[in-house]
Amino acid sequence: MWVNGCGAVVVDGCHPPPTLAVSPPKPPVTIKGTLVSAYGDTVCENQEVLQPTSTAEVAAAVKAYYKSNSPGNPVKIRVVTRSRGFNASDGYRQLGFHDRSGFACAKGGTSKTKTITLLTQNMRSVLGKNGVNVKVQPGMTVAELQVYATANNLTVPLGTMPGYADLTIGGLVATGAHGFGGKGNSNVADIVKVITFVDGTGKINRVGRNSRVGRGLAGGLGMLGVMTEITLQLQPGLGKARTWSTGARSDKNMAQELQDLWDKHSNMLIYWRPDIAQYKVVISEVVPSSTPFDPPFISTDLTPVGGFVKPGNDDSQQRTGQLITAVHLDVPTANFSKALCLGFGATILDANQFGWILGFKQGSGGVPEPVILDNATGLTNRVQNSDCDNPGTPQSGTGGCFFEPAAWERIHAKELAAMQTPDPTKLTPSFSFEEAEFTLNRKNLSAFIEDGKLMASKLLPGVCWPGSFFVMRTGGPTSDHIGPQFGSSSDRFLWVEYAQFRPNIPLDPTGQQAKPRLQKKASALQEYWEQLMVCKYKARPHWGKCWSRVFTSKACPIKDLYPASNWATQLSLQQQYDPAKLFETSMLSAVIEGGVEKPAELPFCTNELGCYCTKDSECGTTGVPIGPGPLCCQTAPTGMSPYKVCLPCTSS
Repeated sequence: MWVNGCGAVVVDGCHPPPTLAVSPPKPPVTIKGTLVSAYGDTVCENQEVLQPTSTAEVAAAVKAYYKSNSPGNPVKIRVVTRSRGFNASDGYRQLGFHDRSGFACAKGGTSKTKTITLLTQNMRSVLGKNGVNVKVQPGMTVAELQVYATANNLTVPLGTMPGYADLTIGGLVATGAHGFGGKGNSNVADIVKVITFVDGTGKINRVGRNSRVGRGLAGGLGMLGVMTEITLQLQPGLGKARTWSTGARSDKNMAQELQDLWDKHSNMLIYWRPDIAQYKVVISEVVPSSTPFDPPFISTDLTPVGGFVKPGNDDSQQRTGQLITAVHLDVPTANFSKALCLGFGATILDANQFGWILGFKQGSGGVPEPVILDNATGLTNRVQNSDCDNPGTPQSGTGGCFFEPAAWERIHAKELAAMQTPDPTKLTPSFSFEEAEFTLNRKNLSAFIEDGKLMASKLLPGVCWPGSFFVMRTGGPTSDHIGPQFGSSSDRFLWVEYAQFRPNIPLDPTGQQAKPRLQKKASALQEYWEQLMVCKYKARPHWGKCWSRVFTSKACPIKDLYPASNWATQLSLQQQYDPAKLFETSMLSAVIEGGVEKPAELPFCTNELGCYCTKDSECGTTGVPIGPGPLCCQTAPTGMSPYKVCLPCTSS
């Protein structure tokens, strides 16, 4: 049966697809390895790593694994584009994949499981161009796509791309990841036309993005197979966009003010600090291509560098680590720590100090200075996001992002050399950026803002949120079966993210064990907020930016946030395309089964965001507890939702 003349297969209009040559199945050449995520939160151990370069190679490998799979010797396969310690054939720098909870790891339920990772770092090419339609491999990064588009007089539509440009097209489509378009395009999958994928038997399939199968691939977490070719519809010409900021505003009437702005503007990015009762909005809008750059750029060819994400050099990175540590440990004094914390909050809301960098202008003395996204006009291919210290940019001082181990190895080596008696316990702690994100339906915006204010006034009253803030992005609905933005045509969503900078201070003072770490200051904020989003607002989590406890908790199962019919469709497609469940690993199984039973006690599990506390021992300890005494597992104060969180034991 052919729908629109083509059925589920769409290739160059409505013609049946050509016969695709596939190499005969043979044992793939693999190397043993451990894969580590960008922030080090996810570690995939004992992996057989295969590095394919084409659809045919992926198909041959999967077919061989499918034939070798058996109940006694099961096979599990996952796909990532990069990992720490692996370099692509062209020298592409590896910063690690982005995953908080373990969806990226091939894991099974038995020690005999063969765990396979397809590392697609060598699948980053453009395979063809037909007008505005561009066929790419899944490992291509957003930055690479935008550079290609600019070089070929094309524009990536405003609102489709994420804020961080080092993410990959395949990963973004598979997780249903978002941009910031509140009325039109709002994620990468919105501009996808055709997907080629290898299913769990090794067969090559080509489907339309909006077909039943396409809606199972977009946001489908790789349940159906490996996407190997993705056709994107870009826009002709080099479009331009203007960004501007409201500046810091009181949050007294925040809900209504945001609703009014959303009615007028589609593409919004919102920063909010409930503890200081202020927020700001950054708005982006398309402008005529004749609009001049403002300010003039010294070079529009330079790849942008991330704003606060990327300190300028090792010295500034070291100072940032020292300041974040001081905020969390209340050193040298609590008053000094609070002043630093409040200063950080003010910086986030200052359009001249914090924001994505979209290019460079000529500064004093001939030194290039960054152009902050909050108030500028530039190429649409540049204003949607930024990257983290790409080589060749004026401020590539460290050769890496703040989370890259090599930078901290240099910093620590320098510190040890300066000590009369080297003491590893006195090194400046590296720091992490811990975040979690959910899709909030617009109809719940007002209630959510009131809950955010309660978090500041009642959960931890008088406490400055340490390196913490909310980031919100506008979004629209999709029809993807288990995509986080699934909804009707009238639905509008706000991606709400709680983010916090945290020092990595191990509980083991000898430094022999990196984890568990000291409990982060004000951990109750994130612990409460995650439960609030899932249990009260039924907000679906971002598949790539939430922690394992979000997906494994049985209190409010993530599976229940989607219509039962959606899961029935997705599981039916899984049975058709991955009958041996090669691509369903332990974390996926946990979601499908409605969570997993938590062990009776998991000491320090909240320290690493692995559980919601049920016992005091699970709260760990902060370096300097908020208030007198250690932390205890308590129900949130009266007037708030009754979730248990780690609070100072003296709290009522």
